[in-house]
Order: sequence, then C-alpha cells, then structure tokens
Amino acid sequence: VLPDCLCSVLLYGFGKVGAHTMKYLHDYGAHCICVGKTDGAIYNPRGIDPKELEDYQQGHGTIVGFPKAEPYDGSVLEVPCDILIPAAIEKQLTRENAPWVQAKIIAEAANGPTTLAAHEIFLQRNILVIPDVYVNAGGVTVSFSEWLKNLNHVSYGRLSFKYEWESSYHLLQSVQHSLEQWFGKARGEIPIIPSPEFQAHVTGASEKDIVYSGLAYTMEQSAKQIITMAARCNLGLDQRTAAYLCTLEKVFTVYNEAGFTY
Repeated sequence: VLPDCLCSVLLYGFGKVGAHTMKYLHDYGAHCICVGKTDGAIYNPRGIDPKELEDYQQGHGTIVGFPKAEPYDGSVLEVPCDILIPAAIEKQLTRENAPWVQAKIIAEAANGPTTLAAHEIFLQRNILVIPDVYVNAGGVTVSFSEWLKNLNHVSYGRLSFKYEWESSYHLLQSVQHSLEQWFGKARGEIPIIPSPEFQAHVTGASEKDIVYSGLAYTMEQSAKQIITMAARCNLGLDQRTAAYLCTLEKVFTVYNEAGFTY
C-alpha cells in the first residue's frame, strides 16, 4: 500500500498522450499503479516506472508481460485510485461503469471519453471531472504559438534575450553592492556566486523553454477562469459546463466589441 502522501494514478491508454502524462506525473511524485490498453492491463500497487514501461513497449509492441507489474484481468477503469486518466478512445466512461469508478478525480486526456449519462453520475457522486476541452488543449495552444511565430518570422526570445541577460547580471551586481554597503568595505569584496539554476536561466532559455513557459501560463490562467466561472454560476464540480460558458462568454465579448450583437 502506498503512503498517504503519495498520489495514485490509473492510466487507460499508453500512446503518446498516455506515456507523456505518466512521465510528468511521475516526475511530480505521483505513482501510476495501473496501466491499461485494449490488449491488456498491468498493475503494481507500488507504482510503475514510465521509462521502463515505455522501453518495454517499444521492444515488445505491448505492455502485457511487463516484468515489474502483475497482469490485471478486471475492469481497469474501476481500480481504486486518486486520479483516473482516460487517454485512449471516446466513450470509455458510460452509464454502466460510472457507478463503479473509484477515482476521486477524472482527467480527460482523450477526446470525449465520458458520456453525458456518466458525467451526470460523476456529479451526483461528487467526483471531479476535469474536462477534455481543457486537459488536452496543450497541443492546440502550442500550435497557436507556432503560428504566431511563423507570422512574425522571428524566433522566440530573439528580441529580449540580451536585455534579460544584462538585467540578470545587473541584479547580481546590485545584491553584491548592497551587501558590501551593509557589512562595510573593510571586509573586502563580497562575491555573489549564482546557483546552477540561476546560471542556466541567465545563459538564456531555449525556444522550447519559452514555449513551455507560455503554455504553463496559459493553462494556469484558463484553469483559474474555469474555476471562477463555476463559482460564479454556482455549478459546483461541473467544470465542463463552466469551461463551455467561458468559451461562449469570450465569443460573445468579441462579437459585442465588434458591434455584431444587438
């Protein structure tokens, strides 16, 4: 049994979306205890290493038989866990199996994995469903950034890199000067040695770093908007409806400001 502080994850689907999801959650300390695909499932209550599983799948063409987990013959979607992530096909969660799902949170990495009937059952059971329209929006968001970059014909960071680099070193010099003023120059020069993390940041972010940073900011802002909308409209855990309302409100605002509404 996992310690109470660890988050258990159940993943159905181990393609690109599933594999990357498992890796990122693993990096943040979560333990994926069960992985299922159409050809079989594996289970290990102590957690499954995503890199080892990915290597095994690449070599064998399946996750079945992975040596560091047991085969699981029951319904994967009904395994007790903290987070259930359907990352394969649509309509995986239905009226029939929704009453038996034992997850606290469902994060829809696939498109439309939950039927309307199942969605209503989850609301009645107080299970939080993070909708697909938000969870798997990262690819579209990054594509939008790439589109903007191609329109401008300028790589990310080119206009601001030198300014940010100089600003970082001016910050270090300011800290050094302040310390010398405080302790007195009689003690000699006080060197300020940047940490490896700060040094890497000063050296300059790659385009990948900049895009990831922009993606994280966009997703954080979107999450706040959805949560705020749910509270504003008294929707409780119905984040799906809140996400749709956010979208409709933005469309209406654009049309209204353009003078197309009456």
